[in-house]
Amino acid sequence: MSSNPLTHHEILTLAEPFSRGGRQVDLAATDRPERCLVFKARELAGAPPLGEPLREELVLENPRPDLYRLTRTLTTPAGLTATLRVEGQGPQGLVEGLERIDPRGQFELRHGVLVARSYRLAAAAHEGAQAPAEAPPPALAQAVTDLGGVVMTFDAMTGPGWPVEIRLVPAAGRAFDPPEDLLAVLGWSWKSIKRFTQGWRADLRVAKREPARTPDCERKLVRTLDHLVRVLGAPPARFQARFRRARWVFVGRRVAGMLAVLGALAAGPLILWVDPQSDSVLRMLAFNSPNFLLFAWFLMRDIPSVRPPRIPASLPATAWEPLAPPQPRPIPPSDAAPAGAASPARWRRAVRWLVGVLRPGKKEPLKAPER
Repeated sequence: MSSNPLTHHEILTLAEPFSRGGRQVDLAATDRPERCLVFKARELAGAPPLGEPLREELVLENPRPDLYRLTRTLTTPAGLTATLRVEGQGPQGLVEGLERIDPRGQFELRHGVLVARSYRLAAAAHEGAQAPAEAPPPALAQAVTDLGGVVMTFDAMTGPGWPVEIRLVPAAGRAFDPPEDLLAVLGWSWKSIKRFTQGWRADLRVAKREPARTPDCERKLVRTLDHLVRVLGAPPARFQARFRRARWVFVGRRVAGMLAVLGALAAGPLILWVDPQSDSVLRMLAFNSPNFLLFAWFLMRDIPSVRPPRIPASLPATAWEPLAPPQPRPIPPSDAAPAGAASPARWRRAVRWLVGVLRPGKKEPLKAPER
């Protein structure tokens, strides 16, 4: 609990930039002792790719006099959420950062699957006169999508320089037992998946620092999503036929990692046979090689696996059920004619008939029907 709770005057001052945009403070939900200002939720008009309204919730926090944190939470009718966190030194800078990111731009529809992306903005980008000439782009924090029975979470908030964590969590009661190279067949950046309490997870190598990290994350997010939709939407038996060569490449990568580790362990004793002199540097390195290897092992961010890989084989039919991505509701066109109105084709036929009636000239006699 803060020792300086929000006063009524501070609430009016903080809410003034937001009230100009039509937002209202929810005094009942506001936590004054924690200096947390809550705004009333409102609905945003739907637009492609959604076609349905979004529920917007805003929370403004002021934990320190020089730090303001604004969190916008967008929720679809299906329950999919996307957030935007903006930090700055004043409420006006937060509003400017909030307006930079279109709420509907945080959602993307690919292959019938709706992806919700969460972003964060750096504090230095919203400080008025001290702001740089060109504000930095938002950084991707997380992406979530429902593949129709398996929820994929793309977590980029693992820390600066660390790989992205991809989590696949199946719905309760759904069979899902993928091979360890489900994502590794995409290339060197994708690691093998491992089981954890709720499902499966894998690491993904991306750029370590911004501004290159977010574009790299978004490109690999799209590629990962397209791959999962194509693979999990088909029977498991097709995985072996489609990625036979890529699976053997993954086996080669694993074997190479094992050989590197075993070679480093065997280098110490071998040096003793190559250089038997007691005062040589090689003997000193060989004697201390276990310590060097242990120190290097803990410094590695991406520890290679020493477990022997499995030989690629056809997957059982029980590995997963072909997933059917949830189909979004059809989006009616904005210029659609109301029900019961005549279509343009009917109007054209009516005009041609009227012109034929009013046109002067000899009319063709009507033929008697044949008996």
